[in-house]
Amino acid sequence: MAQVSVDCRMSRWPLITITLVLAQASAQMTPLPAWTPGTLEIHQISTGRGNSALFILPDGTTLLVDAGAAGDGVPETDPHPDASRTPGAWIARYLRRHLPSGTNQLDYAVITHFHPDHMGQLLPTSPPDVTGAYRLTGITEVDASVPIRTLLDRGWPDYSYPAPVAGSMMDNYRRFVEGRKHSGLTVERFRPGSSSQIRLKQEPTKYPAFEIRNIVANGELWTGSGEATRHIFPALASVPQADWPNENMCSIGLRVQYGRFRYFTGGDLPGTADPGFPAWHAVEAAIAPVVGPVDVHVVNQHGSMGEESDAFLQSLRSTVLIVPAWAPSHPAPDVLKRIMNSRLPPPTRYVFATDLRPSAKTVIGQRAGQLAAPPGHIVLRVDPGGERYRVFVLNNNDETDTVMTVKGPFSASPNS
Repeated sequence: MAQVSVDCRMSRWPLITITLVLAQASAQMTPLPAWTPGTLEIHQISTGRGNSALFILPDGTTLLVDAGAAGDGVPETDPHPDASRTPGAWIARYLRRHLPSGTNQLDYAVITHFHPDHMGQLLPTSPPDVTGAYRLTGITEVDASVPIRTLLDRGWPDYSYPAPVAGSMMDNYRRFVEGRKHSGLTVERFRPGSSSQIRLKQEPTKYPAFEIRNIVANGELWTGSGEATRHIFPALASVPQADWPNENMCSIGLRVQYGRFRYFTGGDLPGTADPGFPAWHAVEAAIAPVVGPVDVHVVNQHGSMGEESDAFLQSLRSTVLIVPAWAPSHPAPDVLKRIMNSRLPPPTRYVFATDLRPSAKTVIGQRAGQLAAPPGHIVLRVDPGGERYRVFVLNNNDETDTVMTVKGPFSASPNS
C-alpha cells in the first residue's frame, strides 16, 4: 500500500487548519488535479534515468528543463514506470497528461548541459526520426511527440567552449538542431543576466510579478544588477588545459520568481573542487550570493558527493529541497547530512527525492527515513500571486499520477 501523509503549516490561519487537513487528505490517492490559470506548477519528473522538469507558468506558457535518458535499463538505472518505453517516451507521455488543456507543444526547452542524463544518451537501439536526419533519444524524442518552439542551451551556435563538444551524442543533437531549425524550431544560446529570454507568452501583462532570471552558464554569472554579468572562470589561456572548466561547471542555472516565491535549479553545478584542482572549480560559492534566498531549490548534481556546500545552503535558505536522484550514488551521505542539518537556516527543511535505490538506502542509513515523502514525481504548486505553495508527490510506478503525499501549504517569504 502506498504511504500517504499530510502536513499543514498555517500559523497565520489556525482556525482553518483542520478544514485544510481534511481537504488535503481527500486529495490523496486520487490523480493530481489539472493546472489552473494563475498557478505556477513545476514537475520534477521521475523516470529513473536522469533529470527532467516541466514548468507550467501562470499564464500557461510551458518550459521543459532537461530530458535525461541515461543507461539502457541495466539494474543500476531502473526505469520508471518500467522498461517498456524509453525515458524520452515516458517524459513525452507525462507532458501530454499535464500540459494545459489544448496545449500540444512546449514554448521553451532548456538543456542545462551536455550529459546523457540531461539530454539523452545515443544507443544502437535509438530509432531515427521521420526524416532520417537524426535519432530519437531524450530531448530529440520528446520533441518528436511534443514539439519545442524555442530551445536554449549553453553552446549554440558553435558549441566550442571551453573546447569543441564532440561525440556521437553531440553529433546527433547538432543534427537535430540543424534539421529542426528548418521546421519551426528557434535555437538560442542561453544569455546569463537576462530576465526576458524566457518570458510569459500568453498573458504577460496579467502577471507582472513573474520573472525567470538567467543566473549562470559557462561561468558567466549575473552580477545582480540590471543584466550585467561577470566571468567567474579565468581566461582559458591563463590556466593549464587540465584545469579548464568541465561540463558540469558550465551548467545553466536559472531562478524563477512569482511574487514572494522563489525557486532555483542549476543542473550539475559543483559545490566543491575535486582534490588538487583550483578553488574556482567550486561554482556554488560564487553563484550563491547572486541567487540569494529562495523557497525551493533543486539539489545540484543529483546530490552527488561534495554538492550543497554550507555557503550555498546558508545563502539560499531553502525550506524545500528536491533531489533529482536516479543512480545508486544519489544522494551521497555527506550531502544528505548537510541539507538536513538543523544548524543551518531554516531550522526545518523538507527534503524530497525522485528516486532512492536500495543500495543508496543502505549507505545513507537512518537519514533515508527522514525524507519528507517516498520517492516519486515531485510537483510544486504555487498559488496565484505566489504567496503560498504546496508539494505533491505522485506515484511513479504507473501513469495514474496518483497523489501519495501532500506537504504544505508553505508561506513564501524568501526576500528577507
